[in-house]
Amino acid sequence: MIREQPKTAKSGETPRISIIVASDRVDKLFPAVTLASTAAMMNWEAELFFTTWGLLALRRGHEASEVSADYKIHEEGLRRAFTSGSMPGWREVLEEGKKTGRLRVYACSTTMGLFNLNLGDLVEIVDDVVGAAYFLGRAKESEVNLFVS
Repeated sequence: MIREQPKTAKSGETPRISIIVASDRVDKLFPAVTLASTAAMMNWEAELFFTTWGLLALRRGHEASEVSADYKIHEEGLRRAFTSGSMPGWREVLEEGKKTGRLRVYACSTTMGLFNLNLGDLVEIVDDVVGAAYFLGRAKESEVNLFVS
């Protein structure tokens, strides 16, 4: 069996991670933003593309708090961890990653139209509203691509 070598950044280039976030459930948001923020703190470029239900987590005044049905049994424990301060919330982790200047947050333009939203309806951490073609053009140059749904 022949295996392809994993894609790595060329010498002198900064590695990049691109993550599509398609869920507004805490158990999906937290790992996605943790990976992106960690990468940014490790001097990688990181990009998050919030689409479909994931975009709803970025609305002003909305705080994602539910977990996926598969993990409902752990929902109360997660809530306690977040409210006690023993674990930062997903948005706090994202804000820390944004402070590096290497993490960009994109909102899907098609989903914005679907939900009749504009940039002013979203939290300030959103860098831009872009289409899937733009994001995929950027993601194809990334060393790591993930889809979180």
